[in-house]
Amino acid sequence: MSSDEQLIRKIRRNHSRDAADELLCRYYKEIYAYTYRQSGDKELAMDLTQDIFITILQGINSFDERKAKFRTWAYHIASNKITDYYRSRAHKIAQSETMLLPLDLESCSEPLEDTLLEFISNRETIRHVMEIVIGFDADWIEIFRRKCFLEQTFRQIADQMNLSENTVKTRYYNIIRKIKKEVLPNED
Repeated sequence: MSSDEQLIRKIRRNHSRDAADELLCRYYKEIYAYTYRQSGDKELAMDLTQDIFITILQGINSFDERKAKFRTWAYHIASNKITDYYRSRAHKIAQSETMLLPLDLESCSEPLEDTLLEFISNRETIRHVMEIVIGFDADWIEIFRRKCFLEQTFRQIADQMNLSENTVKTRYYNIIRKIKKEVLPNED
């Protein structure tokens, strides 16, 4: 079995379709799963995954193995595609009627974060939440993504993003408060 680097060289030098197929097959399931977790929609995840791999193949010549592993680069492209998708739909959804939720958080004994994360398993709510999240700066979005979708700890996020743990927590909980305010407008 060839390494990622060997396959990439074959694609760059010979435009090898076999090498491209092998590379894409190697990562398809995990990129699809990642996309599905962030969208909550099977068909959307399939479409986004296809777009992600088209972008990967179109940009394979710009991939620099000295800066990152192929897998890391592929996930970076996937994250950008997902963010782009939600940004492109944001203006359409903003014109839609605000979703009202039959959920009384004050009567819940669970922490806000747990209740909110449980609730956003609903596909429409995921879309709504992601449209709120994309209004934040890229590093804030990255914190939210790592905490919610990659299930990283605040310490892991802080270390990987070269931020203090308190900064990561503050940004994350500000996003959560904004989501609560937008998704649960009657809860203040």
